[in-house]
Amino acid sequence: MKRTALLLCALFLAGCGSTPTTTAPTTTTQSVNTTVVYSTAVIGNIQSPVDLVERVPSDSWFYVVSQAGTIQQWSRDGRTKRTVLDVSETISFGGERGLLGLAFRNVDNEWQAILNRTNRDGHTEITITTVNDDGSFASTTSPGKVVLRIEQPYQNHNGGAVLVGPDNMVYIGMGDGGSADDPERLAQDMSSLLGKILRINPSVAGGYSIPEGNPFTSSPHPEIWSLGVRNPWRMTFDPHGTLWVADVGQNEWEEVTALPGDGNYPGGRGANLGWSAFEGTHAFNSDVTITNPVIPLFEYDHSKGRCSISGAAVGNNTTTPGRAGWFFYGDYCAGTVSAILTDGSTTIGQEEVASDLGNVMAVRATQKTMYVLSANGKVREIVVTRS
Repeated sequence: MKRTALLLCALFLAGCGSTPTTTAPTTTTQSVNTTVVYSTAVIGNIQSPVDLVERVPSDSWFYVVSQAGTIQQWSRDGRTKRTVLDVSETISFGGERGLLGLAFRNVDNEWQAILNRTNRDGHTEITITTVNDDGSFASTTSPGKVVLRIEQPYQNHNGGAVLVGPDNMVYIGMGDGGSADDPERLAQDMSSLLGKILRINPSVAGGYSIPEGNPFTSSPHPEIWSLGVRNPWRMTFDPHGTLWVADVGQNEWEEVTALPGDGNYPGGRGANLGWSAFEGTHAFNSDVTITNPVIPLFEYDHSKGRCSISGAAVGNNTTTPGRAGWFFYGDYCAGTVSAILTDGSTTIGQEEVASDLGNVMAVRATQKTMYVLSANGKVREIVVTRS
């Protein structure tokens, strides 16, 4: 599949106070100096791929996570694969449940793997295990020690994102608990970990501590870093410490929010992303009152067969030449990958990258390459060439 990028610069007329505008974005076009050609190539298959992560760029491999409960170590070209973890007997799999996310960090010269999964009872468990020099895990069948367990009231909106920030702390994206419309109003409830982004410092022995700098230390849950998210399925940090959140919408709007760091801490500290008072920039639950919500940089509606955003990767000069700093995302129903460029406050460019991909589960990137994962099992490399 090959596509030549045509830029559309979109200027969003959104307010920046506590009552975001409900006016739909307006789009204008202007000339662009750099043109690129996109293509995709299938490099491998795995059942229900949901995440792709590298430990360090110097490794000759990366890891692909199957929602069904396995993690495979792949060579960079996808030709060699081995299963390093199979926890299928410890998860509930189906719908939005399963093995959902993976992250790595190094503490005192020891590599740790942090997993996000739903256990046999359907509740979220964050676990930790160690990783050997050759990339194998300490055990091939154990998810490791339990760091954090969170009860889920419904089967959906389990979040799934887990990542290590530039501060080496662990960030976890938690959905609002599920059903629809945030029925228990948990996303703004500080007595619940649901509908939040969490920041913790896990122990390899299990459990965790609260890192210095967390903004809500006097609340019932000092783990909370940000609030007001619906289902942050995928998030990513860019090299500047900005936290990019692709939050799945409810009825009409999918949204991307960029949360810059403040010089001392990575992005998102104390931020309220607005759900469920707002869906994107649009008023939603009238009984939920908040002040100073963060305005999404970008939102799109459910026209053209679109239904659910699947982030999240930021390009660099190696992964996406000519598109460094662009944010790449997919849509589950439309089977597309798109990219946007922002100036820090609004979206100034957008383009379609690829289509006909099936149900897109995630867009992920290593330091060298960008990938798109589809529910039909295909893992594709996204190739960007300056034209």
